[in-house]
Amino acid sequence: MKSRDPIFAKPRKKHRFLSALVVVLLFLCITTVAFNYINNVRVTLIKQSVTIPTLPKQAENFRILHISDLHGISFGPGQSRLKDTLKDAKYNIVCFTGDAVDKDGNFDAFLELIALFPDTPFYFISGDEDPSPIIATPHEGDSPKAQYIQAAEAMGAVYLDAPVKISDGTDSVWLSPERVYSLDAHGTAQALSDRREELMKEADSPEKKAALEAVSYQEEQLERIRLARKEMLPGDTHIALSHHPLTKTGMTNLVEFLKTDNESYVSAVALLLSGHYVGGQWRIPLLGPVKAPASSGLGNNGWFPDDTFVSGLSYTLGIAQYISPGLGTSQAMGLPPIRLFNTPAVTQITLTTKMTY
Repeated sequence: MKSRDPIFAKPRKKHRFLSALVVVLLFLCITTVAFNYINNVRVTLIKQSVTIPTLPKQAENFRILHISDLHGISFGPGQSRLKDTLKDAKYNIVCFTGDAVDKDGNFDAFLELIALFPDTPFYFISGDEDPSPIIATPHEGDSPKAQYIQAAEAMGAVYLDAPVKISDGTDSVWLSPERVYSLDAHGTAQALSDRREELMKEADSPEKKAALEAVSYQEEQLERIRLARKEMLPGDTHIALSHHPLTKTGMTNLVEFLKTDNESYVSAVALLLSGHYVGGQWRIPLLGPVKAPASSGLGNNGWFPDDTFVSGLSYTLGIAQYISPGLGTSQAMGLPPIRLFNTPAVTQITLTTKMTY
């Protein structure tokens, strides 16, 4: 019979190495979480030069502050930390390429962002996670525009739904939503006319009223696009805003359309500003982005895409495209809504005719 006396019991092995490993891993986890939190509440400013050989002389060193994918995030009261980041930045206009509101539709943070630029032209487009910009169903108010767009416009921001000239002189620079370049004006006008005719046959109702307001807005928008196209000249420089980056296929379609008779003198888009990918949302040091949306067309269902096509400057078929790393997180990524090793960023883009490296 074995003795139960602890004096004669075999000493237990001490798992000092395992304990030390657990402590080290726990320390690394806590450090990573703390670092990531600190990293996510600050904003960095990226400076990027873009060469446009055809840029008019008066637009040399024209600067655009490119912001994207806020997703309703506040960087301190009144966007104070973002304001601190921009204190030394230089820019002529601000371009916001979509996804302004949070997942609940709140747009207070977006209005705080706009308030940072009281004396600078602020242009914006909507993103896929924003509410539909045009409302064709019964709603409060008389405007068919979404509430966040109306509020932004009331603060002086410009909802970019048609081309806008952003510099004076014989040779001009135009800022446009990317989709207008491939717009079939004649076909769209006919479709809107048919829709109006159908609605006029219906009995009066809140639904009819809202739908007619939306059609009227779209008709007025189409007229502004037509007038802008008539004003465009062969030497003009075109900058397009698109929430979704254009893939090579998208760029090919754009270039092919611009070669055709498209009711304007637009023969090329010099620069495309986009967002949507939020830098991959999660990034692995030395390896790059973890994920792009499955719809991106970047292969592997979006997993581990080439960083060149997720953020920063690239050239495809002669068109420069800058994809903003963004400020917030996207539900389209299919990842938990945190930025991992991915500092929120805005970009100061300088246009130049000089070669940059």
